[in-house]
Amino acid sequence: MKLARGLLAVAYPFAVFALLRWLEPRWDPRALLLVPVFVNLGLLFAFGRTLRGGPTLVEQLARLREPALSPAQVRHCRTTTQVWSAFFAANAAIAFALAWFRELWAWTLYTGCISYLLMALLFAVEWLVRSWRFHQLRVAWAAPLLRRFFPEGPAA
Repeated sequence: MKLARGLLAVAYPFAVFALLRWLEPRWDPRALLLVPVFVNLGLLFAFGRTLRGGPTLVEQLARLREPALSPAQVRHCRTTTQVWSAFFAANAAIAFALAWFRELWAWTLYTGCISYLLMALLFAVEWLVRSWRFHQLRVAWAAPLLRRFFPEGPAA
């Protein structure tokens, strides 16, 4: 199984290259704008495939730091993996739409700046929620704010 995953990881860039070579006779310069779409689809595949069974990608990363996770933490990891998968799907769709239907400046602004800001915001919010829910938050100002959005309180 690990060999198949390794081969797939190596084959993905070659598949993208083969697709671009196949498109060359019918070439549209906008095809180069699809690189962020392929990157996001690759990340969607990496996160999404772990949702089918076994530990999710976020759980695997969390276990590197803390090998013994509680059931609540495992559920949080699954939810986080679902959120990241949805983010990568939406990001790929937006990048595709901007590449094909909008001006170059809009595509550049989104793929070069806005998508990274959204990614950083998602990462920061997830870290804040995780830290609060699992009693690791050491920031006094965040607890009242998080209590407003998550009235059920921290998980055990």
